[in-house]
Amino acid sequence: MREELLRAASMALPWEACGLVGGTGDDLVRFIACRNAAGSPYRYTISPEDVLGALRAFERQGLGLRAIFHSHPGGEARPSATDIREAMYPGVLHLILGAPPDRHLRAFWIEAGQVREELLEDGD
Repeated sequence: MREELLRAASMALPWEACGLVGGTGDDLVRFIACRNAAGSPYRYTISPEDVLGALRAFERQGLGLRAIFHSHPGGEARPSATDIREAMYPGVLHLILGAPPDRHLRAFWIEAGQVREELLEDGD
């Protein structure tokens, strides 16, 4: 899945890439790239149509929404103040891919303005 996230981020340049990840329990199984309706290199908004389409696809596969992905094409792989303020899905992991050249991928729980990093395993 890491390769899919990298590919989505590269295709979205210069804008932030975004998408949703479905899974079961702690397993992240399927990534669906979404359009960045904000059209910005500094923020993302997933269109309601893309959210609905992804959630329906996950449901057909018996998956739930497990993570929200976006890239920071010009910055670090950590939540921005906007990311923290706009996080609206408690219990859903936030995957953030940093800027080139290293494209570091990190995961965070963001709830009620609090941020806690989750270490990713090699298989994630």
